[in-house]
Order: sequence, then C-alpha cells, then structure tokens
Amino acid sequence: MPRKPKTSVETKPADATASAANGKTSAPETKKKSRVANAPAKKKKAAAPKKPSAKAPGKTAVEPTDEQIRLRAYFLAERRHKLSLPGDSNHDWIEARRQLIEESERSAN
Repeated sequence: MPRKPKTSVETKPADATASAANGKTSAPETKKKSRVANAPAKKKKAAAPKKPSAKAPGKTAVEPTDEQIRLRAYFLAERRHKLSLPGDSNHDWIEARRQLIEESERSAN
C-alpha cells in the first residue's frame, strides 16, 4: 500500500494573513522540530592524557613489508577457509600485520 505524502506543518492558516494585518494572530504558529533538536546534547569527553607505551624507548619494531603481510594473510585465509571460520581478506591483512609486528618486537627483545 503506497504511503500518503507528508503535509507540511509550517503552513499558515488562510485567515492568518488577514489577522496578521491588524497585528493580532488568532493562534500561535506551530513548527515541526527535527529529531536532532529533540535529542539531548552529548557531552564531549575530555581528552585523556596519553600514557607512555609499554615498549622500551630505544627498541622499536620494524614495520613489515607489504609482501610479508601478503604472504602471512594468504596463510591466515587458507586456515580460515579450511576451518570454516568467519572473516574476510581485510581482517586477514590486519591480523597478519599485527602478528608480524608482534614477532618483530619479540625478536628485538
């Protein structure tokens, strides 16, 4: 069943123009408020001070190359498909990158 078109609430009554001419209005004009105006204002959180990372300042992990990430992501995807696990190639890439960075940090220590 098709919906009826919405009517505007902001329209003035026909006799409002005549009563506005003498300076008096018979009824206050109603305006439809948007949902955004009715929503309570969200408070912004104060920026938390940045904590120093747990890593040693002199030891930084080497960023893995795209080729290393690609190879690791391929094997993660193979395992995921074999075990019928949920996920997609983007998650495989992110997980592969995370694993390689973690391994390079362990080998640096």
